[in-house]
Amino acid sequence: IFVLNFIPVIGSIVAVAFPVLLTAVQFADPGRFALVLVLLTAIQQAVGSFIEPRLMGASLNLSPLVILLSLTVWGQLWGIPGMLLCVPLMVIITITLSQFKSTRAIAILLSENGQIVDISNGGPGSAPTA
Repeated sequence: IFVLNFIPVIGSIVAVAFPVLLTAVQFADPGRFALVLVLLTAIQQAVGSFIEPRLMGASLNLSPLVILLSLTVWGQLWGIPGMLLCVPLMVIITITLSQFKSTRAIAILLSENGQIVDISNGGPGSAPTA
């Protein structure tokens, strides 16, 4: 469930399916079953579609919209492996684009706060100059 939770729809289905099935087996009440199904689905969708992209965007300096769009694009290209790799790929693309003057504007658009680090000019992760 943890790994699949990087993919909002599939991770949510798997995370909700097991507790809902357990509720159906343990309690004969269809009301409880429906309540657990609706509440867990709503919570999982909120976390997977809104909260996690915002938190990932803040820590990785990627816009939450870029994260959700890249999830769609890489998922269409490579399926589930593309969905799992979409955030690392977008971070790599943003860092690469930020290193060239001609593509720096695109990197700024992809970033969450409009600030990018130029690693060639002594930014974090750059090699010390002699």
